[in-house]
Amino acid sequence: MRLRKTALAALLILSGAGAAGAQTVVDGSEAGVGAEAARTALSLIERQMRDPEAKVAGLRIGRAGALCGTVDLRNRMGAYTGPRPFVADLSEPFLGRLPEGPELRSPGSVAAFRAMEQAKALFEANCTAG
Repeated sequence: MRLRKTALAALLILSGAGAAGAQTVVDGSEAGVGAEAARTALSLIERQMRDPEAKVAGLRIGRAGALCGTVDLRNRMGAYTGPRPFVADLSEPFLGRLPEGPELRSPGSVAAFRAMEQAKALFEANCTAG
């Protein structure tokens, strides 16, 4: 019985049901990219950034087809840290927030370094004025 309850709880968490908060697009920009693209990006943000109340804004399709935008996450104290650019290749699916400061100087692992480099290249190809 306990195993069944644990499995049900895991299923609810994975499906997003019962979540107290949810990522939101705060400026209505999801209308310009489509509901499916916005949902996929919000799902990736939830999975990778682990902030159930992230604030997303500025969604747009980039020059090479990736999704560009900003995401504002909370720090350990619960305060929002300010919006930072992100880029998502929804076909892979890949989402990366542009690295800054300590992340640039000392990525946590080889995988983190590769993801950081992929995010920078994808952002440059899609989201910068060009």
